[in-house]
Amino acid sequence: MNTIKNLLLIVTVGALAASCSKATYRKTPGGMPYQLFASGDTQQVKVGNFIKVSITQKINDSVYFSTAGKLPVYMPVIAQSSPYDISEVWTKLHLGDSVVSTQMMDTFIKRMPPGQIPPQFKKGDRILTYVKILGIFTNDSAKSVDEEKVRTAFAQNEIQAVEAFVKSKNISTVKTPSGAFVEIINPGTGNLIDSGKYVSVNYTGTTFEGKKFDSNTDSAFNHVQPLSFTVGTGQMIKGFDEAMKFLKPGGSAKVYMPSMLGYGAAPPPGSTVIKPYENLIFEFTVTDVKDKAPETANTPGQPEQPHQ
Repeated sequence: MNTIKNLLLIVTVGALAASCSKATYRKTPGGMPYQLFASGDTQQVKVGNFIKVSITQKINDSVYFSTAGKLPVYMPVIAQSSPYDISEVWTKLHLGDSVVSTQMMDTFIKRMPPGQIPPQFKKGDRILTYVKILGIFTNDSAKSVDEEKVRTAFAQNEIQAVEAFVKSKNISTVKTPSGAFVEIINPGTGNLIDSGKYVSVNYTGTTFEGKKFDSNTDSAFNHVQPLSFTVGTGQMIKGFDEAMKFLKPGGSAKVYMPSMLGYGAAPPPGSTVIKPYENLIFEFTVTDVKDKAPETANTPGQPEQPHQ
């Protein structure tokens, strides 16, 4: 696992505090200081295993990334580890163990090629990484079964949260097959839009708190042209795509979507508004519908790429 990925590994501090009496203080061969909070379990992480971890990372005193209340991270354990990196400690851990590592950004700057340091990390920063081992799997199949179970439960919780939100606002909606909620403002005229149709839409995306993150009708986002795509072909994020089938040409709607039908853990590059696992709202109007895409159609723009 490369250093940048491992910069993003961490767990909740509370889980560690409960084990403080068992803490030991050590340093990896690469010179990274860490504290180990032993659970007492006998199942040890081995090379070739897959591990499930909860993560929280702080830059100085500010939380930069956390899986708390979100999906855990799954990763393989390989024989090779990077110096001054959390991967150096994997095989020293057991099920339920927690680790707090301390890394100084100045050390990374000295060791890594120019341009590979993410912009959020600055010279002089101290990076605290908290990791807890939630699961150990001996093969990819066992890991995949657990991961799918966790993802399904998480997605269901998100759907319930979005449904509770629209009900709290007394918004009348219809539910898409995957769990987005569509508020039909104007149904349009003619036949319902189906898979394979080539549509053009105007749209605006906001968070549930009302923060606008993208729009092709607002010149501030520098792309005031219709968004065109073929419905049902995977060109759009799923919640946006599914909402199209509830409208006719000229129709308009709002779709309230769980993050798993939007961007999930990975907001679009350059986004400064959307957080990982953020539920979103898209308001859109269908301006045109064709039976198929024009022969000369370019790859369509997508709401997955907000212009910030």
